[in-house]
Amino acid sequence: MRTCLVFCLIISCNLLRNSVAADEVEKKITFDEHIKPIFREHCTTCHSESDKESDLALDSYGGALAGGSGGQVIKENDAGGSRLVALIDHAEGPFMPPDQAPIPDAQRAMIKTWVDQGMPENSGSKIRRKNTAAASMIEQGAQGRPEGPPPMPISLLKQPVELTPRSSAIAAMAASPWSPLIAVGGQRQVVLYHSETTELLGILPFPEGEPQSLSFTRDGRQLLIGGGRHSHSGCAVLVDIETGKRLSKVGDELDIVLATDISPDKRRIAIAGPQKIIRVFDTYSGEQLFEMKKHTDWIFTLRYSPDGVLLASGDRSNGLIVWEADTGRVYADLVGHKGEVRAVDFRPDSNVLLSASLDGTLKLWDMYESKEVLSISAHSGGATSAAFTQDGRIVSSGRDSKIKLWDANGKIISEFQGLSEAALEVAVTGNGQNLAGGDWNGDVRVWQANNPQAALPVSANPPSIEQRLLVARQHVDSLEPNYAKLSEQLEKLSQDTGNAKMELETATARVSSMEIRQTSLASDLMSVEAQIAEQNAEMERLALALELAQQRRNELVATAENIRQQQANDESELQQLLAARETANKIVNELQIKVEETAAKEAQQRQELELARVALTQAEADKI
Repeated sequence: MRTCLVFCLIISCNLLRNSVAADEVEKKITFDEHIKPIFREHCTTCHSESDKESDLALDSYGGALAGGSGGQVIKENDAGGSRLVALIDHAEGPFMPPDQAPIPDAQRAMIKTWVDQGMPENSGSKIRRKNTAAASMIEQGAQGRPEGPPPMPISLLKQPVELTPRSSAIAAMAASPWSPLIAVGGQRQVVLYHSETTELLGILPFPEGEPQSLSFTRDGRQLLIGGGRHSHSGCAVLVDIETGKRLSKVGDELDIVLATDISPDKRRIAIAGPQKIIRVFDTYSGEQLFEMKKHTDWIFTLRYSPDGVLLASGDRSNGLIVWEADTGRVYADLVGHKGEVRAVDFRPDSNVLLSASLDGTLKLWDMYESKEVLSISAHSGGATSAAFTQDGRIVSSGRDSKIKLWDANGKIISEFQGLSEAALEVAVTGNGQNLAGGDWNGDVRVWQANNPQAALPVSANPPSIEQRLLVARQHVDSLEPNYAKLSEQLEKLSQDTGNAKMELETATARVSSMEIRQTSLASDLMSVEAQIAEQNAEMERLALALELAQQRRNELVATAENIRQQQANDESELQQLLAARETANKIVNELQIKVEETAAKEAQQRQELELARVALTQAEADKI
């Protein structure tokens, strides 16, 4: 505890020292005491209210700041970028004073110092010198996803600022838009956890009091912490996530700050609380730019639209107002809630406003027409917090102890269990994969969006490093009795592993040899399979030829059978013909004999005829 007190004392002293160091060490240059006499000596002959050449008057503070017909001639905190400085240095024309040598170096140096100090008007004005290192860190990747790895804590302390027996009710939570990072407000500190592993990543001290509002910048590089001490003081502090360095502090309220937000370009910080007034500050100088007075009760919530055009706020008496962010003028007074408005958020496209109220509803408001477009009966007893996811879904918390996830049309998707008391805060990571919720008991749970039942606890009041070390040592001590046995087992397993590795190497060599052989056999197998395919094709061809030959054989057998039958028939007929021929031969022989006998008789007859004819002829001759 002594260590914590010393640590906090050192932080407080450093903050106090830093807050007054500028005015104590650096000489303040004011317009009335130092600059106005220089302008009167060298400039007001041509540039005064009575003779405003180029519409520029340098004889009054307001005139110097207003500039001339060509615009402003002095750029706050930037002497090198101020046209007036360039003119009096004769770095560009028209030279001032005209047709003369430059004004003395000491006077020009004083003018430059005055500009860089934020142009204090008089002895009551404060130096508002721009912290260039802090400004560089703030402006780096001001809007949208930063280049390179998403911002995560690198060199943050993990020692709690304050230790108490239990956590108080969770009043502030936020999740990074790009990193797996969740911020939880505790007692005089903000605790950072890895949203996926719930590892404690760092602790940001807030010695000003109790954090009541947490907002990441749009690029996730910084965290805005708002809070303070009830009925005593309040402010907002912008802290670098990676280093924990404080980059800006605004506000000096007489009561605690309950609501804060930073504009998307990081140039403005808005704060509000029990005083019913919204105050807007310049992030770099800490100067208050303007106030917005319309709320009639404590202001609980503030939110800039992603495009930086609007600023929404909600109060304890049902008030919900949308303002023009640049001017502070009222854009819309939205009437509809019947209970405290505890949270507001804009959809990523800036066109729709989400509000959560203790009347139990979540409402969506169209920003073009400034009217309610959807009302969701979300939580019995009251809705305490709500936010949009990057894809337009909605997460909410309520006094019914539930964290809920809704689609863009107001249909319930999931209910997340694990909180025992009224849920006061909810946060969702930029990728929508993790949600965190905190309740009245001070309990905080982290869920995966796709697993509503598995809640992982984290604490807004983590134990000290010494306590965590003690727990770790006790855990080590509880493990040591088994260490020797496990060492023996490990040694035996190591030997077995060595033997197994040798066997594995042998087996690997054999496998390699077998793989080579398998490759060769595979090649041979492919060749044999190709030959088998050829033989199968040949066998199919031969089988077809055999089938055709068989068919031909059958045809020939049938033909042969027919021929044999024909031969048998012909043989029978031949026998008959032979018999007939034998008979015919006999007849022919008999007829031959008869022919011969007849021929002999005919020859004899012919001879006798011839003889008769001769005799006739002789007779006739004799007759004559």
